[in-house]
Amino acid sequence: MTITFRCVRALASASFLLVVLTSASGAQGTGLVASSDLAYADIERLSELGVLDSTVIGQRPYSRREIARIAGVARARLNGRDARFERVSSFAEGLVRRLERFNGAADGGSSDGDIALIDGLTLSFVSTDANRRGFPAPHSKPVEATIDPLAQRRLGMPAVRGETGSLEISHRIEPTSWLALQARERFEYRRPNDTTLKKDTGELLLASLRARIGNLAITVGRQQLTWSQSEGDGLFLASDAPALDQVVLSADHPFVLPWFLRKLGPTQATLAIAELGPSAIRSHSKLLTYKLSIQPSNAVELGGTFMNHYGGVGGRKSNFSDRLIDFLPFVDVFRTHNYVDTTRTFDVDSDKLLGVDGRVRLDALGGTMLTGELLIDDFDPHRIPKLLTGYGSQTFAIILPHLGTPALSAKLSAKHLGILTYTHGELRDGIASRGRLLGDELGPDAKSYSALVRLASSTGMRLEVEGRSNIYSNASYNSFYPDPGKSKFVVQKIATRPDELRDLVFATLILQPSEGVALTMRGGAERIRNADFLGGRRRDIIGEIAMRFGL
Repeated sequence: MTITFRCVRALASASFLLVVLTSASGAQGTGLVASSDLAYADIERLSELGVLDSTVIGQRPYSRREIARIAGVARARLNGRDARFERVSSFAEGLVRRLERFNGAADGGSSDGDIALIDGLTLSFVSTDANRRGFPAPHSKPVEATIDPLAQRRLGMPAVRGETGSLEISHRIEPTSWLALQARERFEYRRPNDTTLKKDTGELLLASLRARIGNLAITVGRQQLTWSQSEGDGLFLASDAPALDQVVLSADHPFVLPWFLRKLGPTQATLAIAELGPSAIRSHSKLLTYKLSIQPSNAVELGGTFMNHYGGVGGRKSNFSDRLIDFLPFVDVFRTHNYVDTTRTFDVDSDKLLGVDGRVRLDALGGTMLTGELLIDDFDPHRIPKLLTGYGSQTFAIILPHLGTPALSAKLSAKHLGILTYTHGELRDGIASRGRLLGDELGPDAKSYSALVRLASSTGMRLEVEGRSNIYSNASYNSFYPDPGKSKFVVQKIATRPDELRDLVFATLILQPSEGVALTMRGGAERIRNADFLGGRRRDIIGEIAMRFGL
């Protein structure tokens, strides 16, 4: 413990020195703002309170330019003296002011270039006695990824059981208004309970180049995508998903389609192709995914997502036309596939996921927000009707944005992840990168229920208390094709055993006295019954503290 805290003090001294020695010019617009940035909490609150317009929540991260636009829209709506905002205007004013300070100016900064060799620093310390674990094998096809229900997920390697002190440094170079280079790395000193692990480690968390032509942006490199309607959600790419080595085409801000399609409202689109890195099976497999979101009214957002996992070492070869059709689900889903006739070319070996998500604000019910997402994995025409059953995965949340005062809000949520989610018969590395799931870490064949209460001030204080109950199934399944042509895939439960039950409670305090400094403290405890399905009980705890400096 003495050595660990000595390291933390040394990192703190280094951080302070770097803050003093480093300076940056006015903000530019093209670079992305990491999904973990506290600015997104302010944006979500403004959306819940109905202040925003033409802002797609379900596709992030945003560029600095987009955050400046969002702040400008919110400012204009508040200044319009709309009677709908009377109850929340004072609270929302503080959130908007903080977003405006984030970029230094409402227009996103000057176009003379911006070089921040050190754009931000985060010094953190984590202590936990929780074990990471694999998933139960729903139908004898385990996923390589592991989870820790207690710890927060991070961009890089998960926190080890024991103690970890770390320093993250981010960099940003924007020589013009249309080009940005960004990077972030983490250095750690650890005292793990597992003595075989290294004490010192470092890794590159993010490294990307982003260029913008008008409203079209291309990002190349290691970057994070977040496709979720709120923090802690996201079946395809969770709000805390790991970064991927990828090429991304996207709109920098929502656009309006021509002709009669204008009625769809502000629209956002993203296309990404990624390499998932090394794995024990199908190493360096690929992922192609795209999402389209629309906002037909200020109170409604709808999105549709397609994801295709394919290739990797040992994967089946296929020609360009077959691969192209495989990327078009509404064409491929109605074809007759060949997986058994050796005299003809086999079809593409891939795992396809399809889903929808959305949010609706009910002004007649005090602005109550409903959010949800549906996903079906390895789908075909026979499985689509089972989207709402055990085959599919579903999330649903009710957000109460105004409990007597806009400073107090609550969120009730429920999740169910299907028996097939993130698994596949051949692509057994799963929808994961380097042992970390891209989607919800609850994992397949599990359920979760939670209640979250938030107390926030417009001056930068945020307190959250959450209770959660996770239920992990240990049932056994048998999967088979009942027809000779292998067109109907069936999964049947063949054995039921006691579930593993995990009850968790978390408390998080965030103090952000200015845009450049934030202190986060988080503590959590977990009670496990039928631990690891062996009948025992266990209690785990975690404590985290982080100091962030934005330059």
